[in-house]
Amino acid sequence: MPHPIFRTLKHNLCSCGGYAAFCLCAVLCLCTPHARAQMSSLNIFSPYTMYGIGDMAVGGSAFNRSMGGVGIAVRDPHAFNYRNPASMSAIPRQSAIFNFAGEGKNIYARNASAGNSTTYNTFNIHDLGLAVPLGRGVGLGFSLTPVSSVGYTSRLVEQNQSVTENIGSTIYNYAGDGGITQVAMSLGVNLTPKLSLGVSMNYWFGDIERQYNAMVTSYLSSAVYRSVISTENQNLSKILFTLGAQYVFKVGRNNALAIGATYQPKVTASIRQTRLTMSYDNSGADTVFSAASRWNMDIPGKVAAGIYYQSDKLGVAFDYSRQNWEGAYAIPEGQNVALGVQQDYRLGFSYVPNRFDIRNALNRWTYKVGLRYSDSYLIKDGHQLRDAAVSLGVDFGLKKGTFSKVGIGLEYGERGSRAAGQVRERYFNIFAALSLFGNDYWFVRPKYN
Repeated sequence: MPHPIFRTLKHNLCSCGGYAAFCLCAVLCLCTPHARAQMSSLNIFSPYTMYGIGDMAVGGSAFNRSMGGVGIAVRDPHAFNYRNPASMSAIPRQSAIFNFAGEGKNIYARNASAGNSTTYNTFNIHDLGLAVPLGRGVGLGFSLTPVSSVGYTSRLVEQNQSVTENIGSTIYNYAGDGGITQVAMSLGVNLTPKLSLGVSMNYWFGDIERQYNAMVTSYLSSAVYRSVISTENQNLSKILFTLGAQYVFKVGRNNALAIGATYQPKVTASIRQTRLTMSYDNSGADTVFSAASRWNMDIPGKVAAGIYYQSDKLGVAFDYSRQNWEGAYAIPEGQNVALGVQQDYRLGFSYVPNRFDIRNALNRWTYKVGLRYSDSYLIKDGHQLRDAAVSLGVDFGLKKGTFSKVGIGLEYGERGSRAAGQVRERYFNIFAALSLFGNDYWFVRPKYN
């Protein structure tokens, strides 16, 4: 039976102390398996999510995404950095940081060989985090971020003339939804004024559901063919760890150069799977197959390194990461799909004209530009899937003299290649982020009641 990926797509168009306590409650309430907010029926829409755990998230906060998603070496005492747990040690004493961000995405996909296209819109929570200091040079952070997303609907009409003439119209429908979410607890410690180490305990959880439906309609005879529907649900629950380090060099009088690295060891996750296949017609439905099972999936080790230069006005960062998915899980036969090495390259720039300007607010804003490129772990017909994007954004303070800020970012990217016969996706992302920074007044005991 032919598989619809990279062939025919169905068209879809779908549309502060009190602050600290509130933020902590929000994190605890939202860190549940149902912590997805979305306007559409799917988290994402892409035929590339038909395998494994789907489309891997870029990672990092929405503030970092405007700079291409960098963050391995970034140390900012007034921002929550999810990319390296060692950065938690930069949080000042008697303060707290709360992050919240949403993401809107528009995807346009086209298969040149089949002449079909699809458009889809989604909105989701991008990240949620709370960071607090435990002492001088020690910081603790809690965060909720996406790991991967699955979302697709596609239809394939049988083109075999013999089948059409002797049996009738045969239509195959495929659909998938779900994803993996991460809840992380990160600890960072300053071993020396220049060297920081960190560790993060990450809990991955989520459900992925895939459906297959075959419908046959007879035109030339009175024969009745029963349709078939099959539903497969996979559940993942696993704890992983990430180790991180950052080292800062002083460059000149007021500038700094930081290097960073992270390592996520390989683990094996047990996937709980249930499958139900039924045949049905107008008279009713019968169960053909029903079973529950478990199978193992390797989550390969991941290494990442970065460098970050910062002056009073300019910030430049570059990240590289590598994760080898070869043999991580089995791919169904006959799909011409294989797993490979995923590599990500990210470059980001930030610029503040004059952060101390008390007259012109635009001079205090932070302007950001980013580039990223990745070789995906997915290989189709011997060609590795590639993804490239450019982003820009701006951060501005909620109030003069404070570090609480709002960030707005835009990203445009393309994935897939016509030359390789792949579905080419063009996507446009919009990020909106809020960061509340608690200063000393959050934790000062009042002298008068």
